[in-house]
Amino acid sequence: MNILTAAMIATGIFVSPQLMADDLAKVYGRIDYSITNSDSGSATHNGKSGTVLENNWSRLGVKGSSQLTESTNVFYQIEVGVNGGSQDKGSNPFSARPTFIGVKHNSLGQLAAGRMDPVFKMAKGTADAMDMYSMKHDRLFAGDKRWGDSVEYKTAKWKKLQFGASYIMEDNYYSAEDLRRDNGNYQVAVTYGDKHFKSSNLYLAGAYTDGVEDIKGLRAVAQYKVGNLMLGTIYQASELVNPYKKNWEQRDGSGFILSTKYQIDKLLLKAQYGQDDSGTGRIANKIYDQYGESVEEAPKVTQWAIGVEYRLSKSTRLHSEIGQFDAEHYDDFDDTIVSIGMRYDF
Repeated sequence: MNILTAAMIATGIFVSPQLMADDLAKVYGRIDYSITNSDSGSATHNGKSGTVLENNWSRLGVKGSSQLTESTNVFYQIEVGVNGGSQDKGSNPFSARPTFIGVKHNSLGQLAAGRMDPVFKMAKGTADAMDMYSMKHDRLFAGDKRWGDSVEYKTAKWKKLQFGASYIMEDNYYSAEDLRRDNGNYQVAVTYGDKHFKSSNLYLAGAYTDGVEDIKGLRAVAQYKVGNLMLGTIYQASELVNPYKKNWEQRDGSGFILSTKYQIDKLLLKAQYGQDDSGTGRIANKIYDQYGESVEEAPKVTQWAIGVEYRLSKSTRLHSEIGQFDAEHYDDFDDTIVSIGMRYDF
């Protein structure tokens, strides 16, 4: 009854007449599920092997803005993950997603506080052709975690250029004795162009993170569109800076992904290859968790994947992904993924 009551209150807030009367407020959401077969569970969202139902970050939210002056707006977003379709989430059907408030000035840029996608994460653009699914790049290298208790600033765009910076409030995360307080706990990024190719056929980004998600890292991104062909790449150098993690000093290296997408009317074809030897990605973390100090060097993880999307309508698409992850010297963490799913946006 408590869960039902909370859900009804949340729904009432989302569709309240006051919000609906504001033509700048938007209620939105996504439902995305896949039936996935996995050999080892190393790459699935929930870590389960066999044939499982995966929730690809279904969500519900409201966002909007309100004008304060001729040149200044206040903007906000309240979003929750919707997990009730999973049996093991029955007692916790909602999870935290971007929730923040900020102020935007036409010339000075925007400043926001709350839980946000930090600039290092967002610099990736749409270069990961398998983003959102079990073949995504965070299985290889770290840096895409979303952080609460953070502050983010972005400049206004100038000739397609934009600068951004994120900072996590370290007093919310670390005790006075925690050595991770010595890290900068910030990120910066510079982007050029349009990652969705609506106003430009070229997108470039460079980003740096110092301590956020326990790594120091550099990320470079490039995307280019010619006709119906879209090419993308992400290069990342990562160094673990958490002295409380197993073998943290050896976990230092680099990785990349190369992706291509081709649009044929309502059909989108996708292919991707990637590798990383930094020992900081999701699969490498699982190896360290299991084998601990016996890991003599950071494992090299490689990936290949192909996929297809077909749009049934503007809001509905079918998608399928097939691919493999290979963890060098740790065959029990190799994973073959076959997945088919449906996504609905509103």
